[in-house]
Amino acid sequence: MALASNALTTVADVKTYMGVTSSSDDTLIETLVNNVSDQIERWCDRVIVQRTVTEFLDARADRTIALSNAPVISVDLVAYGARDSISVSSDTATDLLATVSIEEDQARLVRIASDGTSTSSTLTFASNPTTATLSAAIDALTGFASTSIHNAPSFTLHRMGGRNVLDATAFLTVASDDENEYRVDFDRGLVHLRADAFPADDSKRMPNRFPNSFQSVLVRYSAGYSTLPNAIVQAAFELISDAYRGRDRDRAINNESLGGYSYTVRPWAEWTANVNSLLAPFRRVR
Repeated sequence: MALASNALTTVADVKTYMGVTSSSDDTLIETLVNNVSDQIERWCDRVIVQRTVTEFLDARADRTIALSNAPVISVDLVAYGARDSISVSSDTATDLLATVSIEEDQARLVRIASDGTSTSSTLTFASNPTTATLSAAIDALTGFASTSIHNAPSFTLHRMGGRNVLDATAFLTVASDDENEYRVDFDRGLVHLRADAFPADDSKRMPNRFPNSFQSVLVRYSAGYSTLPNAIVQAAFELISDAYRGRDRDRAINNESLGGYSYTVRPWAEWTANVNSLLAPFRRVR
């Protein structure tokens, strides 16, 4: 195992904090770092360690939309609209099922042959960064035929569940309307549309407003902290330390005696209150 990309600290720093000099538990501490980092990120409901995010948002015909993560470091793309990019169909008439879906970071194709044999194939955007290469990879799969119509970055493909391509061709679309003027509130993660270059393309579209439809706006941006706030790191230290030291004791027991020796363990409720106070300023409020 290795530290996850969202790890909030390192094994070495945790060991220094806990006063651990042996390396015998390094794998365990690494696991705890990953687990606690994931827990904190989920509790805060946001990206903490800086990374690139691709997000489709519901705009509701607003001029300003809120990104799921802040602070925003940079914005690479704001796009909406739809343009056919890839066509996918079945090339085996005897198949019982042939579907294509676009997921968060990959295309998934499922085929069930006439004898009931099921085959699932995944094609990642990382390995197929353009829709042209993705189309070629789909076309190379048994049971499917694909044609590239318009080449674009694969991450701009609209996400969709499995679409059966046995009787009809599926057209995979990309967000293509990206010639617009917008402003960004980097601290709060807000994107404000100032001018839409193509308000007349769709008679139902309101000029200078994002489309009013489900997950209609694509934003590609970098969010999080390049230098982590001390409070978040301290919260990670405390949670990791407690999990490490408490793995072989009953946390329901606060006091314990053995002969003439006794000790008192800090109540878990106090740990929780202290960690909450450290993390509360960073928690996303919906």
